[in-house]
Amino acid sequence: MKPLLSLAIAGLALLWVSAAPAGDPEVPEKYIKVDEVKALMDLGKRVVPIDVRVKEQFDELHIRGAINIPLRELAGRLAEVPRQDFVVLY
Repeated sequence: MKPLLSLAIAGLALLWVSAAPAGDPEVPEKYIKVDEVKALMDLGKRVVPIDVRVKEQFDELHIRGAINIPLRELAGRLAEVPRQDFVVLY
């Protein structure tokens, strides 16, 4: 239940993210529901959850296997984001 709550929080966080500047490369983005992410994981699809909250919040509770890259640091740490897997920011 806690992972689902975390993914729901992620969905809300995505609503606050604005569009990328025009100079950035084209990146396929999609808003996805918690149930859809869970279904992908249940099917064995490789899903990489990235927790964009600050480290203290991440340390309190996070999805097992999630990578913590705070939103303010994301642009400078893009090399840590897997390119071949389905990535979910929350």
